[in-house]
Amino acid sequence: MGLVSGIFLGVVVGVALVALLNQSFKLRSKQRIAKAADIKLLGDLVQDDLKKLCGANYPSWISFPEFERVKWLNKQLAKIWPYVAMAASGVIKEVVEPMLEQYRPPGIAALKFEKLFLGNVAPQCEGIRVQSQKKGQITMDLDFRWGGDASIILGIQTLVGASLPIQLKNVQFFATVRTIFQLAEDIPCISAVVVALLAKPKPEVKYLLKLIGGSLTAVPGLSDMIKDMVENILVDTLQWPHRIVVPIGGLPIDLSELELKLEGRLTVSVIGAKSLKNLEVFGKSDPYVVLYARILFKYKTKVVDNNLNPEWNETFELDIEDQETQTLVLQVMDQDITEDKFLGVVSFPLAKLTPEETKEFTLNLLPSLDTAHVVDKKDRGTITVKLNYHIFTKEEQAAAMAAEKEFLEQKKRAKEAGLIGSTLDAVGAVGGAGKALVGTGIGAVGTGLGMVGSGLGKAGKLVGRSVQLGGASMRGQSPGRENGMSR
Repeated sequence: MGLVSGIFLGVVVGVALVALLNQSFKLRSKQRIAKAADIKLLGDLVQDDLKKLCGANYPSWISFPEFERVKWLNKQLAKIWPYVAMAASGVIKEVVEPMLEQYRPPGIAALKFEKLFLGNVAPQCEGIRVQSQKKGQITMDLDFRWGGDASIILGIQTLVGASLPIQLKNVQFFATVRTIFQLAEDIPCISAVVVALLAKPKPEVKYLLKLIGGSLTAVPGLSDMIKDMVENILVDTLQWPHRIVVPIGGLPIDLSELELKLEGRLTVSVIGAKSLKNLEVFGKSDPYVVLYARILFKYKTKVVDNNLNPEWNETFELDIEDQETQTLVLQVMDQDITEDKFLGVVSFPLAKLTPEETKEFTLNLLPSLDTAHVVDKKDRGTITVKLNYHIFTKEEQAAAMAAEKEFLEQKKRAKEAGLIGSTLDAVGAVGGAGKALVGTGIGAVGTGLGMVGSGLGKAGKLVGRSVQLGGASMRGQSPGRENGMSR
């Protein structure tokens, strides 16, 4: 009897335990399913949704990366890079050499590649962000890094006829590259690709310069010239809104909507400056202003002699490509017999302007636009300007673009004729008649057809020359309103 009771009791307890375990497993399964559903919902939340849920308790360590990792792309790029490097070297040489000539600073007679090989180390894409900003287009931003083993030698011809082979070593490139694919209905379904560099984060090119068979110290200012030239090319040709448009597949399509156009006209009235820094041992500085929104279109005011509180009251018109991203740069210089000296600089974002509204601004001058590396932080004075931004109509836009094209052609011819040292030279009237050059990077001061002085200085290089062609001043007028030379 005891045996039967024991067996019965064991069976009952066993069945109860099995039922209890089964119920426990079902409950845990439901909890896991519910938790997985909650995690999925949480994973679908965007940053704004999470901030609304958490309110003020939003943890600072939670973040949503804008760029997705693309290790697979880097693996494929490493495989095809040897072939891309060989093909791209020739293309880059063909495209970049005209830019080197266009942005060549005064003091250099000629500049070209003697050797260009991109090396065997492939660039890396740290991340990619895909967005659709406009119907019919796919926009991709690539976080691009390259620290390769490129072999680049520049052949530099100086004004005195000497040839200098300059090697660029340890080249590194960091930028966010915007690529826009224009979609089409026909195969290959892409009619064009637009490539540009985003301004933020700022594109960086790092390298070391070495004079083959000599030392760069023998050529003062050359390193700074090359650095400024590289930066000018990046900013003025590749940095957004500037872009390169590449047709794909030979499809007949109008690419004019993808190309950069003039958007409006900025009228700048340079009123005067106060409390400028005096760089003269005897007397006072002789200040003037160089202003530009695009590096190829610089303007220059008259010189006010022996005055630290000058008044210019001159008006200039600058054509603008993109108000949201471009800035007005004002450089105040001190005219000197040998080389002009730098007094201060300031930049003003055009996005702050309301179209068709004139406003006056008093701006503090800085020792450099790169404030992170400023050593001399003494007060440089102020400059006062009046600004007005006008948005072009289609007719005004077409006329301005045609006039600008003609102006660049005439400026190129003026450089070939030796009237200006570079297409970067500032445009402004001078005190002599005929063809005069004032304030050049090689320290030239002229009246009529004469030039006096020599030397090579960074300050003069940054400002460039002022030129008067055909007896007509080119100061302060837009291309569509110019007599003599078109600007």
